[in-house]
Amino acid sequence: MMFRLGPFVLAVLLPALVQADPLRVITADGAITEIVYQLGMEARLVAVDTTSGYPPATQSLPKIGYLRALPFEGVLAMKPDLLITSEQAAPKKNLDRLARAGVMVETLPSAWSPEAALARIRSVGDLLGEPGRAASLVTALETEIRRVQRSASARERRPKVLFMLAAGNHSVMLAGEGTAASALLEAVNADNAVSGVMGYKPANREAILASQPDAIVIAESTPGQFDIDSWPELARLQAWQAGHRLVADSMLLLGFGPRLPQAMAAVNRVMPSDARVADHDS
Repeated sequence: MMFRLGPFVLAVLLPALVQADPLRVITADGAITEIVYQLGMEARLVAVDTTSGYPPATQSLPKIGYLRALPFEGVLAMKPDLLITSEQAAPKKNLDRLARAGVMVETLPSAWSPEAALARIRSVGDLLGEPGRAASLVTALETEIRRVQRSASARERRPKVLFMLAAGNHSVMLAGEGTAASALLEAVNADNAVSGVMGYKPANREAILASQPDAIVIAESTPGQFDIDSWPELARLQAWQAGHRLVADSMLLLGFGPRLPQAMAAVNRVMPSDARVADHDS
């Protein structure tokens, strides 16, 4: 027998369903947090992790800890319905405990290509019940990405770029293959000047001099962390002296979030003129 709700019952229940509390969301990945803001859904955020520092409004939200060391009790205390994070999240045992405690835990793949970055935006939109907003954002970003890629593909040659990650004057790493840094260079039709190196390795002054890059990109985990006076070998490179250099926020450059077109354009602009055309050309 099929059970049907009468008009009176529907009139009572529907308003309650419509007025149901929205999802309480925690994001643990700076780029994912940026996506939520870009979708205009930041009102659902009850906390974020410490990699989430952009936009500045994130500073007013409670912090649950570091992406790779998420605390079970700290997350659960915020009473989230949904935790959206990336495959870099750890420890796994805490994620499993949160799921068993009733939190919907969604772990998204790391996005190290324009295509993957756009797919992640769609995934976040789906999780928040806003696929339309996500589709509109993706369309806008695709246009910007293509503009930069047209510029990059018009080069006469692929420039070599020395990419470094600065987490303090005494913690400067060279970005090798298999990194988000190398993926960003590939997205703008450039080659990594550090060959034969996988992952991030402590900066080697001899390797810096031997790289002979066309351009230099330095990603800072905190603004002002990199001090060129501590790296005279880098300052002696022709690329640095000619101004073909960029020092910028690491989340902007390596996050592969909604600001990816800005990151690509910024890197593209520091290429030598014989290897670059203006990124604003259509």
